[in-house]
Amino acid sequence: MKKSYNYFKRYNGKYFLVFIFLSSLLLSCEEFLTETPRSSVGGENFFKTAKDADASISAIYSSIKGHYTFNAWYYGDISTEVANNGEGSATLDNGEYTAADPTFRGFWTQMYRTINYANVAIKNIPDITMDTDLKERYVGEARFLRALSYFELVRAFGGVPKITEPTVDDTNNRLPRASVEEIYNLIFDDLEFCETVLPDTYEGTNIGRATRGASKALMAKAYLQKGDFSNALSKSKEVISSGTYELLANLKDVFDITKENGKEHIFSIQFMGGTTEGLGSTLSRQFASRNVEINPNGNGEPSYSAIAAESQFFNSVPNHYRKRLTIVDQFPSPYYPEITATGPAQAGPCCMKFWDPLYTTRIGGDDANWMVIRYADVLLIFAEAENEVNGPTTEAYEAINSIRKRARDENQNNIDEQEEIAELPDLSGLSQDEFRQAVWKERDMELCFEGHHRWDLIRQNRFVEVVNASSIASKVTQTNRLFPIPDLEIMANDVLEQNPGY
Repeated sequence: MKKSYNYFKRYNGKYFLVFIFLSSLLLSCEEFLTETPRSSVGGENFFKTAKDADASISAIYSSIKGHYTFNAWYYGDISTEVANNGEGSATLDNGEYTAADPTFRGFWTQMYRTINYANVAIKNIPDITMDTDLKERYVGEARFLRALSYFELVRAFGGVPKITEPTVDDTNNRLPRASVEEIYNLIFDDLEFCETVLPDTYEGTNIGRATRGASKALMAKAYLQKGDFSNALSKSKEVISSGTYELLANLKDVFDITKENGKEHIFSIQFMGGTTEGLGSTLSRQFASRNVEINPNGNGEPSYSAIAAESQFFNSVPNHYRKRLTIVDQFPSPYYPEITATGPAQAGPCCMKFWDPLYTTRIGGDDANWMVIRYADVLLIFAEAENEVNGPTTEAYEAINSIRKRARDENQNNIDEQEEIAELPDLSGLSQDEFRQAVWKERDMELCFEGHHRWDLIRQNRFVEVVNASSIASKVTQTNRLFPIPDLEIMANDVLEQNPGY
């Protein structure tokens, strides 16, 4: 199902007004505050109609997508033993975490900009005279995106300032850090509201918006990150029993840009290449091998090659269909006939999960979405939580083995053939700890390069151990489990305390 989300189409006329308005309210620590901003655009002037409400929600979606163009994989994968920065250089890849690193500040400000946009919508939309159900849905979408932003912040920085009102003066910029528990409570409160007002599915141009299932799945993921296995189990079971989602039969379809927003894609950040407004992403260019010949049009334009698999990780993954499909170390590959390059993938084995065969011909960027949560992730959350609560039950085995069955099904016939089983057999007869380790390993293989790995290692309390045991040159310490609060934020807010060790 191709993406058709309408927030990409509202960048002109009245709909652009929301960006001016929301930007005028955004007073993060990007600048030191010396006066209250003045603008002819205010909430009392803008939030009058349902179209105004819709435009404000579109602004939130548009704001948060900047994080998933770069930050998600940069922080989630390059900071670990799984990936490196390809032909570039990155402080995280070098094991250097400093509060002066502008990428940390970019992460921080991107999330708080999105939070502020959400707070503006949450405060003003309820006063609009419009359809009540639609009004509640819009507020639910804003609260979902606020919850997602805080989830990104809390697992990266720990406790952060809790801001739930629009920024109209310097008050929000002089708040101390809330506790981790307080931030998670806000996340769960937002998502519980979303469960009651968001629909199960959308049609037409609304496809891609936050849903009830996305709220439950994000709750399950947040509970797992927090170490609350009982609630992670409960919420993941709700997603599974809803019947709304399923594993796509062919693994390649999960990453096919012509089949985005399918039954497995619970929530994705929507990108649309081929538009003059620049609404596409750079994911294909970032992940592709540097080989000039990888360009299907042969015009000599190379990819960015900004991320590649570490050799040790690549070699540790058993050879099977999923590996050959998603991490390519040698061209030509039978799965991507349009690539005429020959020889090894430059900069290292490259991830093909975000491959857009026409990325060099599309104006306005690549066409690949970023998958924030997909059904395979929920099944693995369920398997892990079920094992922690009840041991390796039949249901836990069924969840993880359904993923492994698809991962080895190279013939796409849903039949277990001996060669395929030999490459990636079903799991059975494991102890609780053995099953735990197996789920962790399955997450490494199934979800690699989708921005999850760092956060998995941290919640498993294995980040320092695993990274330092790998062959990569950079080493980390317990300090590096959290990112430093950007130094400019500390300078602008004298009650904002730095994380220990920085």
